[in-house]
Amino acid sequence: MIARVIGLSLAVTLATVAVTAAQTTFRATTALVTVSASVKKGNNVVVNLKASDFVLTDSGVRQTIEAVSIESVPIDVTLFLDTSGSTSGKLDEMRHDVQAIQELLRTGDRFRLLTIGDAVNQALPWVAAGTKAPVTIEAVGGISLIRDALMFALVHRPDPGRRHLIVGMTDRRDCGSVVPTALLYDVAGRSEAVMHLVDYSGGGGDSKYRVRICSPEAAVTGDMQLVRVAERTGGEAHEQSRFFRASSIARAFKAIFADFRQSYVLRYSPNGVPSPGWHPIAVSVPSAPDATIRARQGYYGGS
Repeated sequence: MIARVIGLSLAVTLATVAVTAAQTTFRATTALVTVSASVKKGNNVVVNLKASDFVLTDSGVRQTIEAVSIESVPIDVTLFLDTSGSTSGKLDEMRHDVQAIQELLRTGDRFRLLTIGDAVNQALPWVAAGTKAPVTIEAVGGISLIRDALMFALVHRPDPGRRHLIVGMTDRRDCGSVVPTALLYDVAGRSEAVMHLVDYSGGGGDSKYRVRICSPEAAVTGDMQLVRVAERTGGEAHEQSRFFRASSIARAFKAIFADFRQSYVLRYSPNGVPSPGWHPIAVSVPSAPDATIRARQGYYGGS
């Protein structure tokens, strides 16, 4: 049974609590900052890098990296499927792909599935890798609570020693969310999760899913603002053509998951920088100047 986890009437309250919780978390944890860094040349991971190969600056000040690894640490995986009306007729394929995605998990990993209706639904609560659980996915029309869903995903705080990957399969066309983009962007800067967005749109679906009207509608630039949110966490947006074909969700996820698995985990204790406020982070690998590096853009320090 689908569990309603964010009622629209409570979303503003949730957003306020989320920011407060995030601020408290970072005040407690800025003694050690963890950064996931993807280092690739083309489609290939740059392997065998050591701490001395990285240059990391915090607020413009170079830091000493205490640990670096590509490690098989347990991962919390949040998958968000945008189940607005354009996906109707493809729900069976989506259920099949969710099962295929669960099979990619390793022992120790956890998985949950978020969808949307008149609220953000936890179609599958947190389950351990290897768990066989039924998945309920229903299409909804005239409403698309994308920002609300991504907010709910971002405020999850994994246990120490775990990482959190968020993959949102969505056309990014929000309609009805009460969480503003500015707040979502702020929370993305306070979360250690890495969020990727996979762009897709359906073929229209049954007309009954497209007759409702919702408010507020996102501005025409809203989809690009969501890309900025993903990039702030060290993720990115992935364009997909001809999305609705067999196992397309699973294939897109598999590529993102493999990249996340092979990302370097950098840890350091901030030194020589003031604690409060926003700390911009920059990561480079001088020995691989042509590599593409993705990492979180910064974090908020406590008072």
